[in-house]
Amino acid sequence: MDEIFEIIKNLFSAAGFMPRWICGQWSETLGWLYIAANIATGLAYLSIPILLYKFVKRRKEKLVNRVFLCFMLFIFFCGATHIIDAIIFWTPVYRLNAVVLLMTAVISWITVFVLYRFLPKALKYRSPADLQRIIEEQTNDLAVAYQKLSISENQFKTLVNSNPDIITRIDKNLTYQFINDSISKVRTMEANSIIGKNMRDVQGDGDNKINELFISHVETAFITNKPKTFEFETYTNIDHHNYFQLSIIPLENQTGDTPNDVLTITKNITQQKLYELELKRNIDSLELLTHRIEKKRKILEDFTYIVSHNLRSPVANLAGLLSLLNEEEDEEMRNMFIEKINIAFENLSTTVTDLTNVVQIRQNTEIPKEELFFQEIVSSHIINLETQIKETAATIACDFTACEKINYPKVYLESIILNLLTNAIKYRSPERAPQIIFKSNIDQDGIISLTCEDNGLGINLEKYGAKLFGLNKTFHAHPDAKGTGLFITKNQIETMGGTISAKSEVDKGTKFIIYFNAPNR
Repeated sequence: MDEIFEIIKNLFSAAGFMPRWICGQWSETLGWLYIAANIATGLAYLSIPILLYKFVKRRKEKLVNRVFLCFMLFIFFCGATHIIDAIIFWTPVYRLNAVVLLMTAVISWITVFVLYRFLPKALKYRSPADLQRIIEEQTNDLAVAYQKLSISENQFKTLVNSNPDIITRIDKNLTYQFINDSISKVRTMEANSIIGKNMRDVQGDGDNKINELFISHVETAFITNKPKTFEFETYTNIDHHNYFQLSIIPLENQTGDTPNDVLTITKNITQQKLYELELKRNIDSLELLTHRIEKKRKILEDFTYIVSHNLRSPVANLAGLLSLLNEEEDEEMRNMFIEKINIAFENLSTTVTDLTNVVQIRQNTEIPKEELFFQEIVSSHIINLETQIKETAATIACDFTACEKINYPKVYLESIILNLLTNAIKYRSPERAPQIIFKSNIDQDGIISLTCEDNGLGINLEKYGAKLFGLNKTFHAHPDAKGTGLFITKNQIETMGGTISAKSEVDKGTKFIIYFNAPNR
């Protein structure tokens, strides 16, 4: 072991050895022939790995690379032994020569092992003749496949061209790569005149906006890589006005990145669209008819309530006056009661006439409006309710200076004010005389409002607020409470596009606020 370390330590030393020139009987000719042969052989050996390296570098088979690498090392070390053998004539580096010979032996056996394992696989490699035969066979197969592909392509083109839908393929530069013959059915164009052109260069008469929309959707499909569908209507050269549905489908590429092409399918949906439009018109007509029927039913329902509600108070007033007339003996007082009875009868007759006119409205779904003065309506009701007003010592104040009149159905306005007035008297506080204040207003937007404020019993809105305007809802134990007055009033106001609300405190009074033409308030 020490001797091996000694060899390695003095690897490049010539100590202990003599140059080969002086060992043996070397003639000058023989010596130089031996030296030249070794150098030439060594240089040849060293050149071969360089050429092999260039060959291996262009190959991708790892197995072949390993075999050639072993050969390159083997040949390199063989060449090195020849070079060292020539050097020994002058410098006897036998230790270096021995190590190089050892490495050459190791590399040689490694090469033998690799070559042994490679030969079975190398035998599987085709000879040039076999490769040529395979190429010819595959060429023939490709020719047959190409012929079949051409037949299939022609069949496909025939099928696509016979399709009534317009089918195109467009690349990412917005150039038409394909379009079927169906384009000639809607445009005075031939497919061959469009293929190869940019979308912006292909436009029909008067459809620039549609073409720009088409281009925009195609560009979006390229960016998002998602299908797009939209509908449009345009004029064609055959059937005039038509509806179309256009679908844009990105064609996936092998890398999965932004598509290189999109497929577009334009389908004529005119008949379908016409059916949809006809169906929509029928639905709209049905909805309108339903609305009209519902409105007529609502008007009829309101009229029924108005008849029963609006006639009750005047009849009760007449009954009271007749009772007073029968009990009165003084001729002058009797004449006064008779005069008031006549006035009450005239007002009742007017009310019945107005209600009769409403019934006679058949064609119009809206009750006709007329110019009405608030003061006249209130004054008329004060006369009709004179008995109740005197019995309760009620005072009624009006302030209609801000808005004296309104264009409104008379029968509705009379019913609204009558309900508010009779409710204020009916639900008065037993501890004080009723005070009722009517006030009108009109804002800068022309919204007319009316308030009716009293000092009566009031309503617990926290408890009954949600039921305040409900049908048959009563909130006080009054014998004449029917729960229909506010329900009628609310429906009348809302039918004409208005709203009604209330503010109230128990035992302090109630204030009703009406906006006649402000449904969003």
